Amino acid sequence: MPTIIISQEDLAGKTIKKQLLKLFNFQKRGTFDENPIYQFKEIDLVTIKERTIFANHLDEHFKTDLYIFGSKHKSESGKPSLLTHCTGNWSTDTTFGGEPKDVAVAPAFAMKEALKEITRLKEEKGLIFDTTLEVTHHGPTNLTTPLVFVELGSNESNWQDTQGAEVVARAIMKVADAALEKKRYPTGIGFGGMHYCPNFNKLVLNTEYALSHIIPKYHLDAVDEKTIKKAIERTVEPVEFAVLDNKGMNGAQKAKITEILNRLDVPIKRVKQLLKESS
Repeated sequence: MPTIIISQEDLAGKTIKKQLLKLFNFQKRGTFDENPIYQFKEIDLVTIKERTIFANHLDEHFKTDLYIFGSKHKSESGKPSLLTHCTGNWSTDTTFGGEPKDVAVAPAFAMKEALKEITRLKEEKGLIFDTTLEVTHHGPTNLTTPLVFVELGSNESNWQDTQGAEVVARAIMKVADAALEKKRYPTGIGFGGMHYCPNFNKLVLNTEYALSHIIPKYHLDAVDEKTIKKAIERTVEPVEFAVLDNKGMNGAQKAKITEILNRLDVPIKRVKQLLKESS
């Protein structure tokens, strides 16, 4: 039973919640954190008091097979954006929640479904929002339940945009339905590139493949074999391959990651190779 999580501290989350309640026949079925719990089919909608990135306690209260966080995305550019990603810290910096060098359980199918749906609806509605995967970042990391973030960004005006929030709400429900149907795709783990993932977006949108954790170029020097192994193990689906954004890393980084993946016996693919095979 998927569980949607919204923070009462999150303006975008509250806008997304309004759209969920407007568009789908959620009914009250109890309370949590002094906020109503709503249910539609087998999907719960829960509002929590703290910020989503610090929601480390949820497993103590809910029995579910997937958390879907509807939340804000903030960037200096303030560019209207619709995004999805899993969570984790590749370094020891825990400013934005989670544990050092730790990652959450990543459902690759959920990120693929979310990206496909936000992209489809954005184009269908003619919205000016960008749609993209993000690399793995921020907390929470220590939940035993798989989780995915679907976000509305990237400034206060966008967080109150009802059209953007509707797209996120519908994408969240698409992910929830995919979880109920137990959808799965051939899955890999991504290495390289910057925070937003144009090459990995192409792969996920135009092939049968899904990606779980993505480690960006700016963390490749610091990431170690133990953390990479954990990211593979903390993927819902079996990780069948690693995909390298070759132009999104330098030679030393490529050599290091290749050596680690060979030791872990993970086949290495290139984005262009997988796109060509799927064309």
